[in-house]
This record gives sequence, structure tokens and C-alpha cells, in this order.
Amino acid sequence: MIPFIEILRPHNCLIAAIAVIVGATIASEESLDLTILLPGIIAFLICGAGNTINDFFDFNIDKINNPARPLPSKRMSLRFAYFYSISLFAVGVGLSIFINIYAIIIASVNSFLLYIYPMKVKKYGGICKNILVSYLVASPFLFGGVVVGEPTVVLLLVLIAGLANTSREIIKDIQDHEGDKAFISTLPSSIGITNSAKLASLILLITILISPLPYILNILNLNYIFLVIFSDIIFFFASINLLQNPKQNAKKTQKLIKIGMVIGLTAFLIGDFHF
Repeated sequence: MIPFIEILRPHNCLIAAIAVIVGATIASEESLDLTILLPGIIAFLICGAGNTINDFFDFNIDKINNPARPLPSKRMSLRFAYFYSISLFAVGVGLSIFINIYAIIIASVNSFLLYIYPMKVKKYGGICKNILVSYLVASPFLFGGVVVGEPTVVLLLVLIAGLANTSREIIKDIQDHEGDKAFISTLPSSIGITNSAKLASLILLITILISPLPYILNILNLNYIFLVIFSDIIFFFASINLLQNPKQNAKKTQKLIKIGMVIGLTAFLIGDFHF
């Protein structure tokens, strides 16, 4: 893949863009037109900028954990990556001016958080860094809500997505423990791999237990329940898989959770449709 595209992690950026559209669709009582693509593009750009600046600050860690990434493999220079990231942040925030003041605030705050996360928070944050990342992952739903002026409708979706991703972030820290421990403070380095796995599994269980609430509270319809069941099943078996051997199964488990989250995102979307 071309380095300046690969460094963005475009699949993650696309998921963020889709989440914005899903959030706006659920929050709006009216049909949306192509103007909703602009918030999606903003989310894509800011997410890509965050991934790029993360690789910039993680250069030494990635030489151990991810040597094939564009920067440690020397397919892109550190200088270019830095200015590329800043440019993407600027364009993303600049485009938010054409939406509303709340969109400008969220785009600006998220850009700031995405910058300081790898620079400061990631190194010393412990579980706080996991929570921050999970807010950033879930915030596209909130961004979609503010675009149509109804952010409160999507707050429960933000919570569900945030919890699932917090679990995944803890598991990723278990997976990267060997490379991370010399550079940053993570939950596994503080409370151990086994306890971290137990906490990640507990958070997944809470996610499963609250997943029916959007239907119960009449935010989403029965279509949501039919699909979110599959997401919950994946989360359940991911949790069991993790507890059996946290260190060995961490990589597989976090990928399973990502699949479950994509299914959950789809459940959010179809749960607002009436066939």
C-alpha cells in the first residue's frame, strides 16, 4: 500500500466516517441528503491525522512492535509524517466551519486530544489513555448527532461503543506489553496481564448487558436486536478466549472485538430503518 495512505489506517478512518453518518441518521427525524458526506469526510481526515501523529510519536515503539509500518520501515520520513498530520488536522477542523459551532468545537477538541494522546497521555496515562482513546473512537456518533442538532439521542450509542473499545484497548496493551513496557505506562504494567484481562472481560460483559437498552428505550427498533445479538455472541466468546490465555490470545481477541464492533455499528444503522 502507498505509505501516505497506509499511515492513515484508512479502514479505521472509513469506520469513523460511517459512524458519523450513522449517528446523524439515528438522531435526525428527517431524511438526510448528500450534505451528510461532509461530516464523514471531516471524521476521516481527523482520524487519519490522529493515526499519523501517533505513528510519529511511536516511532521507537513501532521499531519493536510494528517494524513494517511506513515510518520504522523508512518508507516515509518523520518530518513528512509530522507535517502531513498537521495539515490533515487543519483541513478537518477548517471544513467543520461549514457545519455549526458545535461541530467546530468537537473537531477542534478531538484534534487536540489526538495530538496530546501519543505525546503525553499514552506514556503516562495508564487506563486513562484507554478511556481517552475509547471516547475518540465513539465520538463520531456524537459528531453525527450535533451535525443534525440532536446529540442527546446518540449518547447511549457513544457509551456502548466506548465500553467495547475500552476493552479492546486494554487487550491491545496486553498484546503489545513487551514492546511498550520500556517506553510507556500501561494497565498491564501496573496491575499485571491477568488482572487486565479480567477487567477487559468484565467491561465486555457490561457492554453485552446494556446492549439491548437502545431498543428498550425506543431509540432503535427490533432490527437492531436481531443483529446486535451476533455482536454480543462475538464479544462473549472473545472474553472467554482472552481469559483462557491472555498473553497468547490477545491479538486474536482484539481482532474479534473489532469484528463485533463493526457488526454493532451495522446494528445501529439498520436499527433506525423500517423495512
